[in-house]
Amino acid sequence: MAKIVIADDSPTLRRIVTSVLTREGHEVVAAEDGIGAVQLVFQHQPDVVVLDVQMPRVSGFIAARVLKDDWQTADVPVVMLTSLDAASDRYWAGQAGVDRYLTKDFEAGELAATIDEVLLAATAARGGRPALKAEPLELSEQDVLSRVCDLLDRKLFESSVAQSVTAIAATANGLEQTVAALLGVLQRFVGYDLAAVLLAGERQAYVAVGRPTAQEHYDAFLSAAADAVSSYGGAAVGAGELSTLVAHAGGTVVADVEELPSPEQAGMATCLSMPLRGHGGAVVGVLALSSAVKNAFGETALSTLKLIEGPAAIVIDNARLAGARR
Repeated sequence: MAKIVIADDSPTLRRIVTSVLTREGHEVVAAEDGIGAVQLVFQHQPDVVVLDVQMPRVSGFIAARVLKDDWQTADVPVVMLTSLDAASDRYWAGQAGVDRYLTKDFEAGELAATIDEVLLAATAARGGRPALKAEPLELSEQDVLSRVCDLLDRKLFESSVAQSVTAIAATANGLEQTVAALLGVLQRFVGYDLAAVLLAGERQAYVAVGRPTAQEHYDAFLSAAADAVSSYGGAAVGAGELSTLVAHAGGTVVADVEELPSPEQAGMATCLSMPLRGHGGAVVGVLALSSAVKNAFGETALSTLKLIEGPAAIVIDNARLAGARR
């Protein structure tokens, strides 16, 4: 027997679904809208959630996103049960993390079989082990709405970051401007002392100066970035082999490293790098950041870099390949 939370604003549908599932031996708890669904899931820690899409206050799509976004409920299977059947509806259900999609012309046996399928799939994903359930949590309506707002704010930020990176391809002319523009975008979202795009095949490093940096810091940073290329599976390159340009956030590139400020400051304390995987997944270089402050890059910075990683790699690889064809 499984515990199942269902949510639908239609009393008739709630009765039908409850009847079908209780006949199968399941325990059912019902809500009238998306807010109630989220509250019941955190309160009861069910085995499955069944959601309508079109509900008052919070839709099934948003409720599913909120549940899949929280570690306490992310592994609970979500079945969408709705009258909507357009391709776009099914697409958004997938984007929301929905595990199965049924329309309201369902047969009783189809719903029961779907519940069995998602329960078996969840058990298989855990390797047959019992589900680990969090402690019951009582959420107020305001708590749920705050989670919805936080989620929407984060999704808007993620979309803005990705759009800023992909827009570079339409505005930058050539590899140097593409890299300089990328490092400029990065500076808006993540604070750093130095940032660099190092391309192994070209033996080229483009360095952006976020804050005045000691020469010792600069040298250690380039060496760490060069080492990172081979550690990610790219072609080995030594720091001494690199031709270096200093990129400014405005999209211009200074001819040589002599422009670099060299005050008497501490050396590099934090270095962070990620691979740039071009077409076919090959590592063509790295994107690296450094700071003279220990543990300078927190969870927010890491999340932002994860967003940038994919589109940045493709934008740079396209510019790199276009330059090679000329």
